[in-house]
Amino acid sequence: MNTTTTTEATLEEAARWSARLCAPDCSDRDRADFERWMLADESHADAFAATQLLSDGVGLLADADAELAAMADEAYAMGAEGDPAVAVAAPPRTAQQLRRAPQRRRWTLPAGLAAGVVAAVIGLSAMQPHHGAPSGERYAAVDAARRIELADGSIVQLDVGSEMRVELTPRERRIDLERGRALFEVAHDSTRPFAVSAARSRTTALGTRFQVQNDADTVTVTLTEGSVAVEGLGSRDRHRERLEPGDQLRIAPERDGRWVRRRVDSEVVTSWSHGRLVFRGTPLSEALTEINRYSRVQVHLGDPDLGRLLVSGNFIPGDNRSIASAIASVLPLRPIESGDEILLFGLYGSGD
Repeated sequence: MNTTTTTEATLEEAARWSARLCAPDCSDRDRADFERWMLADESHADAFAATQLLSDGVGLLADADAELAAMADEAYAMGAEGDPAVAVAAPPRTAQQLRRAPQRRRWTLPAGLAAGVVAAVIGLSAMQPHHGAPSGERYAAVDAARRIELADGSIVQLDVGSEMRVELTPRERRIDLERGRALFEVAHDSTRPFAVSAARSRTTALGTRFQVQNDADTVTVTLTEGSVAVEGLGSRDRHRERLEPGDQLRIAPERDGRWVRRRVDSEVVTSWSHGRLVFRGTPLSEALTEINRYSRVQVHLGDPDLGRLLVSGNFIPGDNRSIASAIASVLPLRPIESGDEILLFGLYGSGD
């Protein structure tokens, strides 16, 4: 496959979508089709972002390069003559006029020119300082979960022991979940994909609700509403999955590279964000991993085989002594406390 041809074709598609979204008769169905196109392939979001960069920034970049200004003027002229595939919504005729315009207008190139001019703009912009662009903010939740409202209106619930970096630009919304767990309620913006990176994976959404967990060598993505696309970012990992509400995807990029998809109760999985820990037939070993996130007092198993016992219940995180006592009251277990550790033994096991 010719990579250059593929890139040009994708940029032409992106230019067509940019024009369609700006058209006065753009319908809800058009917007829904656009969102599906954006999620269909990672290159689509990159191409659309490039067309937006061109639309918003070519006038400013032309100040720095006369050749680019001439290229932009030629593109404007061809667009003004009318392209059968792309409608141009009253653009300024030249780059100089665009720079003088009191308000920047959204415009689109004829599809056939999109690839070449976008490539020129991207190449030049990489050499220019981006004044006023967000440098990225870092957030951490140390002793308690945090609710964070981002500048775009998205809400992030950041769990205890978690850390992330956020960068919002006019073209994209990028989150790097460095460790821990976060629940994202994404503000709808079809022109700015919302992407969360964790280990060697990336989850992309346009407007939805999902959770990403990055613990040790495993990344877990759980979708509660909407639709997301998850893709591997490693040189040998080209997996890609589209999730539906109730889907959970576990990825172990550093361990065995396996991608395991299953159905879960997403409200149970995200119950921590409401200040509760809900378990429904959960293996005890998994439940204790969750319980131990929120307390200095750690609950461990005196016998690893006990981890296969199933636990159900609704607990308030943080009071592990009470939680251990409650679990022992319904399962054949007895807790033995020593300092900041509680060991759970079988009723007839050793441990005295």
